[in-house]
Amino acid sequence: MQDWIKKLFNEPHTLGIMASSAIVGAIAGLAQGVVQKRHGGWGGLLRAVLTGVVVAIIVGLGIEDFVGSETLRLAIVGACAVISEDIWAGLKMLGNGMRKDPLGFAARLLDALRGRERNRP
Repeated sequence: MQDWIKKLFNEPHTLGIMASSAIVGAIAGLAQGVVQKRHGGWGGLLRAVLTGVVVAIIVGLGIEDFVGSETLRLAIVGACAVISEDIWAGLKMLGNGMRKDPLGFAARLLDALRGRERNRP
């Protein structure tokens, strides 16, 4: 696991990656919050922007060493920011499944990864 604080101060381009990812995430979240009907009021707009920014920064930092082209990196960050609420909802669903039945969840996950269908009663 990397130490992001140490990396932030040792490598100056990391702050630039965070800033550019945050800008892309804010634009995608703002567009998503304004255009889509499912966001209600200012709270929904703020939630969409913040979710877009957080997911964009996490993805930007995660792929900075693997993607050489700045344009490709920003495209990946933008795509993830657009679907950030779906990513967040999926992570919440995984967390709820693990909290309710950890062993059953692990068994279902392993079956799914192996391509097996699990018969439910």
